[in-house]
Amino acid sequence: MIEGPEFWRLIENVDREALQEGDEDSAVEPLVDALSQLGEADIRDFETILTQCLYDIDGRAYAENAGRSGQSGDGFLYARCYVVANGQTHYDNVKADPTRMPKSLDEWCEALLYVSQRAWANVTGRDEEEWSHNTPLSYETGSNAANW
Repeated sequence: MIEGPEFWRLIENVDREALQEGDEDSAVEPLVDALSQLGEADIRDFETILTQCLYDIDGRAYAENAGRSGQSGDGFLYARCYVVANGQTHYDNVKADPTRMPKSLDEWCEALLYVSQRAWANVTGRDEEEWSHNTPLSYETGSNAANW
């Protein structure tokens, strides 16, 4: 079972240099590889924790401090993914202070949303489209009604 500390250890596999250069697909590839070494239950646990992290920084104060990314639902989601992809310290700093949200449209990591299903497909040999894990929360913008 994956819990918080293990989740963040896995996130450390993200290639931060590629992320900073805007190559989000290459940035998450080492994370997909690491997740692909785990079982299906662990991959589902990872996805559930990822969703929780994205949900926790879904709110008006974060969107208002996310530059142009905060002006669209998808852009704001991808900016929140960028926050998570940068690791626990960065995430905790942003969570505590929404003014630390990324301001640039170049600071996105949409690819983070697909690492679990890609790893699951690697483990099971099935098509990514067959991934059907439903988390208790939603990471979609506006889902955390209490923060809006």
